[in-house]
Amino acid sequence: MYFLIADGEDGAEVDLAANSKEQAKIAFSFCSNFAKQLDPSAKILKAYRDSILLDVNDSKLKVFAADDSKLDGFNASFGLVDEYHSAKNSKVRDVIKSSMGMRRNPHLCTITTAGFDKTLPCYKLRTTAIEILNGLKEDDSLFVAIYSLDVEDDWTDEKNWVKCTPNLDVTVTKKYIKE
Repeated sequence: MYFLIADGEDGAEVDLAANSKEQAKIAFSFCSNFAKQLDPSAKILKAYRDSILLDVNDSKLKVFAADDSKLDGFNASFGLVDEYHSAKNSKVRDVIKSSMGMRRNPHLCTITTAGFDKTLPCYKLRTTAIEILNGLKEDDSLFVAIYSLDVEDDWTDEKNWVKCTPNLDVTVTKKYIKE
């Protein structure tokens, strides 16, 4: 919502994508509810089924599923790719990233749990991110936050769980993790 409302980008385009429209709509639902709280009368922020419009500066937020064949022609100022660990290829992320070429201050946010398949593009991105964090590569355009246990941590020790689950007891309970 910040990138729609306050980033200073006229004609901002905020694109929310995931592997399925249902998954992408989870993030969109938060945005839509927030827009309705900010502007209950919908005078400035108009929330629709798949988009939020901010007519004051001709900006829009929209949601879509990861069908890369229908994504060309966008001009994202901010892109969110959710649950990247299960993306079969990097095409959607690549299309969103390439659509940002004319933006002054573009941001691409990729969020995910780790997943299990090391052959998918998420693992390659994670590997590159770790190499940057360890100083083996340099890329000042990439901000990385990886929440995981340290190698020497005992995964059965509850005090370590917050390292890999920063929202412990907020969005996931200790009881669930323990079970």
